[in-house]
Amino acid sequence: MAGFKMKTRKAAAKRFRKATATGKIIRSKGHHGHFLSKRGQKARNNQGTTYVNDANFEQANALVPSLGAKKKRSRAIKNSLRRATEAKQQAAK
Repeated sequence: MAGFKMKTRKAAAKRFRKATATGKIIRSKGHHGHFLSKRGQKARNNQGTTYVNDANFEQANALVPSLGAKKKRSRAIKNSLRRATEAKQQAAK
């Protein structure tokens, strides 16, 4: 029997655009749609992007499974652990 496809929530896909190689989900900061003329230049330029908090990672990943953030995150953790053990072995020699 065939499985089912994971469907992406389109509203969330517009908010969470991509995942980094280490599995962090990138999101845009809010409050920059209008009324920007009364704000200072620094506040206008500081819009940018940031990462989804670790506490909300599972929720965001469930909404947009096509990013593959969880797989990337687990791969990055495995690689960092492997590099740490190799470094300890090098230091022991």
